[in-house]
Amino acid sequence: MAFFAGAARHLQGSAAAEWDGAHTSMIRREPVGVVGSIAPWNYPLQMAMWKILPAIAAGIPAGVVNVVVGEGPVAGEALVSHPTVRMVSFTGSTPVGKRVASLAIEGLKRLHLELGGKAPFVVFDDADLDAAVQGAVAASLINAGQDCTAATRAYVQRPLYDAFVSGVADVMGTVRLGDPLDANTDLGPLVSRRQQQRVAEFVERAVAAGARVVTGGSAPGGALSGGAYYEPTLIVDAAQDSEIVQSEVFGPVLVVLPFDTDDDGIALANDTPFGLAASAWTRSLSRGMRASREIEAGCVWINDHIPIVSEMPHGGVKASGFGKDMSTYSFDEYTIVKHVSVEVTDVVRKDWHRTIFGQRS
Repeated sequence: MAFFAGAARHLQGSAAAEWDGAHTSMIRREPVGVVGSIAPWNYPLQMAMWKILPAIAAGIPAGVVNVVVGEGPVAGEALVSHPTVRMVSFTGSTPVGKRVASLAIEGLKRLHLELGGKAPFVVFDDADLDAAVQGAVAASLINAGQDCTAATRAYVQRPLYDAFVSGVADVMGTVRLGDPLDANTDLGPLVSRRQQQRVAEFVERAVAAGARVVTGGSAPGGALSGGAYYEPTLIVDAAQDSEIVQSEVFGPVLVVLPFDTDDDGIALANDTPFGLAASAWTRSLSRGMRASREIEAGCVWINDHIPIVSEMPHGGVKASGFGKDMSTYSFDEYTIVKHVSVEVTDVVRKDWHRTIFGQRS
């Protein structure tokens, strides 16, 4: 909120004299109009602010922020289809994003989509192993894995593979499940029993397809059996083209696969439909920068995974959508660029009038 309050004062246009000297042009940024924003359930307040604040900063009138609560197929479709809505900003799954896009295009509305992810966590053989292990556990379990930028598939160069798997398993074994309001809890429940069952079925199908669960892989019993909890889960021996590697699970599940050359690691990282976020772990600046250039994602962290800051843009490529939240780049979504041309001479008959009047003076 503080960032956009300050950034609103820096929403600037530009001006320039045109080549013929007869005009001066100005570029104005104006609000796109009524925006229909749909925020996801995993970060409902935060994501709503990501959409509301830049729209306000872009110049919408006072008193026109309204909250509509309802089911997506009813309230969401009505909002996206309404003729007064000039732009739609949606954060959610890729299948629903496609539905939103199809409705928006019927009304030729501007569209911003932040969709699913399957973030690769690429560990090169010169990486700080302890840092990579700790980072992988934290990045895969954030919000119980219900985060579109969460590390869900780790690719580890073969010399570090065994030690990485062992290290992640050990750290996951120390994670404390429990009441999220308890300060001693590391990992809370999933959003619902339905989501718990969905995650469990992903893991079951992965095992049936030949993958192996190193740790976790089930819902805890005892005092936690009444909640939608799922254990931190580490999976190995999955095929690159398997469902668990290619699809968004949205749970506390990390799949680890080995790779040999740097080319292999980057190719595997790119081998999904998604492109929201990724990370590269290495002590080599050139290696890290190469990964940042060649991995297809809207954000690539080097030696970290997850931090998002207000000053930097957030958004994906490929099946992860297009457009940006956060930063001043988000103003591009919520404003239109208007060219204003001012004639600065006293000439009545302009040169271009020859297209109508010929050479007559």
